[in-house]
Amino acid sequence: MILMRSAIACFVTACFISACGGEGEKSDASKAPTATVPPAAAPAAPAPATPPGAAATDDEIAPLLAWADSDVDEGKAPLTVKFMADVEGGKPPLTYKWTFGDGKESTEPNPVHVYEKAGRYQADLEVKDSSGDEDADYLEIEAE
Repeated sequence: MILMRSAIACFVTACFISACGGEGEKSDASKAPTATVPPAAAPAAPAPATPPGAAATDDEIAPLLAWADSDVDEGKAPLTVKFMADVEGGKPPLTYKWTFGDGKESTEPNPVHVYEKAGRYQADLEVKDSSGDEDADYLEIEAE
């Protein structure tokens, strides 16, 4: 039993000396053992969520996306069409430009336009935000 304890003590001592540079019994402050595992970092706090409807900060602004929609897309002339801009993201204020395909335009987000003559028209929507981001969409309208 005593022999076994001595063997364990020798093994532990040899491991310690080996880990410290293996220089036998020399004592050198510069050879002190150093930690090889970095201390654990404190967990990062989660970013606060932006509540729905609240303005996001500059770092959180979603890209601008725009869709053109209308209440009707065909009918007899004169055809009255209510256009709607469906927009997500972007940095306010937003600017809108509707080009109706018959030479007339509007800067309202949801204009009403009357097509006086029969024909096929392409109504284009362009939306820009204050940071310069932009998106576009279009609709085809047929007045008979």
